[in-house]
Amino acid sequence: MQPLLHQCRPSICAFRPRQICRRSSSIAAPSAEESVQPASPLAAGAREHPVMKARWEEISKGDHTLYYPRMEPGVYRACTLREIYKTWGHLEPGAVADTGDPMGEGRVQSIRKSSAKLIFMDVHSDGAVLQVVANLAVSGVEREVFTNVYARKLKKGDIVAFTGLPGRTTSGQLSLHATELPEILTSCLHTPPPEFLDVEKRAQSRHVDLMVNNLNLEVLQARSFIINFLRSYFLSQGFTEVSTPILAELSGGATAKPFETSSTVFGSDKRLQLRIAPELWLKRLVVGGMHRIFEIGPNFRNENADLTHNPEFYSCEFYEAFTGLDRLKQRTMELLAGLSAGIKLQQDQGSFSGISISDIDFSAPFPEIDFIGGIEEAIGQKLPVLDAPDGLEQLLKLLDDAGIERPANCTLPGILDHLASTYIEPTCIRPTFVSNIPACLSPLSKASRRSEDQQLVSHRAELYVDGKELANLYEEENSPFEQRRKFAQQNAYRAAAAAAAQAAGESVEALEEAELIAPEMPVDESYIGVLEWGLPPTGGWGIGLDRLVMLLCQVDKIGDVMSFGGLRGTVLAGRTGNKLETEGQGEGAGDR
Repeated sequence: MQPLLHQCRPSICAFRPRQICRRSSSIAAPSAEESVQPASPLAAGAREHPVMKARWEEISKGDHTLYYPRMEPGVYRACTLREIYKTWGHLEPGAVADTGDPMGEGRVQSIRKSSAKLIFMDVHSDGAVLQVVANLAVSGVEREVFTNVYARKLKKGDIVAFTGLPGRTTSGQLSLHATELPEILTSCLHTPPPEFLDVEKRAQSRHVDLMVNNLNLEVLQARSFIINFLRSYFLSQGFTEVSTPILAELSGGATAKPFETSSTVFGSDKRLQLRIAPELWLKRLVVGGMHRIFEIGPNFRNENADLTHNPEFYSCEFYEAFTGLDRLKQRTMELLAGLSAGIKLQQDQGSFSGISISDIDFSAPFPEIDFIGGIEEAIGQKLPVLDAPDGLEQLLKLLDDAGIERPANCTLPGILDHLASTYIEPTCIRPTFVSNIPACLSPLSKASRRSEDQQLVSHRAELYVDGKELANLYEEENSPFEQRRKFAQQNAYRAAAAAAAQAAGESVEALEEAELIAPEMPVDESYIGVLEWGLPPTGGWGIGLDRLVMLLCQVDKIGDVMSFGGLRGTVLAGRTGNKLETEGQGEGAGDR
């Protein structure tokens, strides 16, 4: 089969009239007296090789258009390296195509000199690496020109365009046998390090991290696949994708400390908040008649960072009217089973080859643990009726009698959360639903009293995988009267915890920062006003996208699944002389 790619683009030839780049009119260079210093924090603290220092001086004081040429308008774009693999991947070991002559582009990852007449280069682009073989005998140029380009001008890190005949070496490696000299499209002024493991430097210079550590680049590509899989699933199911406000007067939908700012629209006296969750906005749209909606986007919580949390994070939430908890569970199992199979298929087809994709079994049905029953089984005692007038008193007595240490937050929600994180969550290794969560832990969910033990439980479930929460499923509270009562009760629990802390001489602010006490959340009267217009029975669902990527790609740090790492990395990106504060949490604490 003769490839067609070469029929619709011109060839290139470096240092010849026929080029893909045009040297535009000269731009005045700095005067000889000016001293342009490297801005890169890596270069500022490194000892550059004399050759690279000489290149810096040459380029900084020369005509920049010679080293950073503009792409020639109207020239057909080169093949990507993946297209080259796809088109000529059928070649047998030792075979070289006599047609094709594709043009490719990429960054020079390594240059290996076999002899003065034979050079090997690895060129990297978008996660793919292709070997380019440069042989003086087929280059069509004199030896002096060949040597000048490959031994003097071309450097590791340069971005080049190259043309040649596809072939496969006797060892089986697909290569491009250069038929023309490469054209340098962008000069690299620093030598890429052979490896890049330092956490601080990786956070400051994510672009170099991705350049050197191909695995991290593949994780971002896998993240893109995961997000697009979710989007395609919901669109195929008749959902409409929407975008809701990031900035508003009140952030709601979760219990967390918001980021605050102001706007010139209202003046500095009016405080605005970044959203902590899109939930309340999305349910407004359901009230308005959009009965199947989803949103993929960022949320912001002004809380501490660790290996699995970052103040800025992404989530996917969907809301479906006339849907109950059982249907939400079915969708969850269907979606995750399809996603797991899909990403493994992508890897089988050559994508994300360096990632160790998780082998977690997402086949349905997922096991289910009753929240209260799971705790009772673990501690060997029955819990009191939790919302009874003396429920908290009895629960504290049970802890003391059983020798269970009291948590810092001794409100009813605080104790139950502590018991669940101790006795239930660590047991959920394979995908497991934790259901019938006590109503006091779920102010936005509908609740009812079950007959067998008279416990008031919410119609809500959490999905745990590998001991960590992954998704939340709700039957949404749609009574404005119950919602107001639940918001008020939530604030009462918070006030009780704060009063107990003050009585014990502890700092409420410190406990809030440690996330042992919830921040004060005002009752959102505007949302309650929306419910007065009638929210249909609705199922709501949310999943943390960063954690989902971490789980499927078996990545330990949340910063490694984000384009520019955690908050500390983005704030310090590009600065020189700064140190990332790890706050005693060990390597990687800066990436959350």
